[in-house]
Amino acid sequence: MDNRYRLGFWLVLGVLTAARLCVIGGFGLSTDESHYVMYARHPAWGYYDHPPMVAFMIALTTVPGRGPFFVRLGPVLCSVLVLILLRRLALALYGDERVAFWAAVTANLMPYHHALAVAALPDATLNLFWCAALLAGWHAVSRGRWRAWLLSGLAFGGALLSKYHGVLLPACVLGFLFSSPRRRRWLLRPHPYVSLLVGLLVFLPNVVWNWRHDWISYAYQWAHGGGRGEFRVVNVLEVVGGQLAAASPLVFVLLVAGAVIRLRHRPLGEADSYVLWMSVPVFVFFCGIGTFGKILPHWPFIGWWPLLLQGVAAALKGLAAPESARQWRRWCAAGAAVSVVMIAFAYAAVFRPVVGGLHNRLRAASLALHARWPSIAPLAEFKSKYDITNDLYGWGEAATRVRALRDAMPAPERTFVFCHRFFAASQLAVYLDPEVEVTSLHRLPNQYRLWFKPETRVGWDALFVDVDHSFQGPARYAALFREVASEPVRINVLRDGQVAHEVRVYPCYGFAGKWQGE
Repeated sequence: MDNRYRLGFWLVLGVLTAARLCVIGGFGLSTDESHYVMYARHPAWGYYDHPPMVAFMIALTTVPGRGPFFVRLGPVLCSVLVLILLRRLALALYGDERVAFWAAVTANLMPYHHALAVAALPDATLNLFWCAALLAGWHAVSRGRWRAWLLSGLAFGGALLSKYHGVLLPACVLGFLFSSPRRRRWLLRPHPYVSLLVGLLVFLPNVVWNWRHDWISYAYQWAHGGGRGEFRVVNVLEVVGGQLAAASPLVFVLLVAGAVIRLRHRPLGEADSYVLWMSVPVFVFFCGIGTFGKILPHWPFIGWWPLLLQGVAAALKGLAAPESARQWRRWCAAGAAVSVVMIAFAYAAVFRPVVGGLHNRLRAASLALHARWPSIAPLAEFKSKYDITNDLYGWGEAATRVRALRDAMPAPERTFVFCHRFFAASQLAVYLDPEVEVTSLHRLPNQYRLWFKPETRVGWDALFVDVDHSFQGPARYAALFREVASEPVRINVLRDGQVAHEVRVYPCYGFAGKWQGE
């Protein structure tokens, strides 16, 4: 039986990896991916909004080529290693190949896992180092070997260099040690403190970088994710809704139900206690700050890795019990079906512009309802920006047109390109020649404040590229130039015959060498 599930795990892993390698080059880079590619072109130990590991990963995999396939190769390889580590953790905690196999299957029934498995985001290496830390940490507390403690420290440092979320790892481990009478003795030994020190030493270059840059990255993350405003019920609904969408509704319910079922059985085994301490504090932390501010659905995703094992273990136990097997089978089948539909729609939307057609059908239904009940407002007419998958298309073509406009400027070699926001600048920059300087002149700080020195470009000309995320117009930048064209050059970028983006380009002359608002 174990051999069958072991073979099944490797088969699932191989098929999924082969499929991902076939598709990752078939669509353009997302907003975030483009920005992280620019990180890789400017290597450093830190950046305005993230630590450097994502840049290291992209720089390594794009040595052979710069296309989307090579940009996304790192996340695919990381996803392979994550599932292998998850399998090893399942065997270490539960000693059951079935848990390892079904945990891998369940992970791939979570829609957001598919995004994180192919997208070049900091979460790729965060998930890798987090799962490595979970496995090494369990071996450290259960076997007590120095090597395991040191490996857990290295993995903790790697998680911190991937994303600042890694700071939650010591808190989770500390909670587990305090809660376990058998493991509490480790708090009186040097091992966990040496492990912590190793992790902090790995992370030290980022601390030094932040010190040299006025702690900008830490300050940004504190303001961005620290929670602000008052408690609102709608925030709670948004947090829960985000997790329902990320994990798919029924998978979410099944995993949470599995955790509750395991909690109700006393005494709680050490494996279950470890899993809960490695997951629940993560959700509590992010859901807590999410009730006072805004969090993104993937921020708490690291908490799902250990919870997957416990949820699968609970489901297998329920399926083995005659009185509950039928119910569990129905719920598991329904959960899988809903997930497959969600994942299939996501992949369809990436490769084909299906969102507009769906929106129009829903709008027709809303108009019918509005005709009968005027108090029901109909949906607005569809706009290309409503389809977020359009961000994956057209930027190469837009960059080609912008390059031609730059070549037509009076002094192309003294002409830079700028956008209102940094993400649009990065989406263009990855497709432009490296010698074309691209920036954002927005008054709010961003990464381009570190890369672009306006005082060195006094007297230069520029092209202001205004994109349809939110048209700004050139008026707010007029004070930075001697002359700004009043009428733009309009560029419509098509996707399968439909307008994916509208871009307006304004030639600007005689740069004053300042940021907006100075």
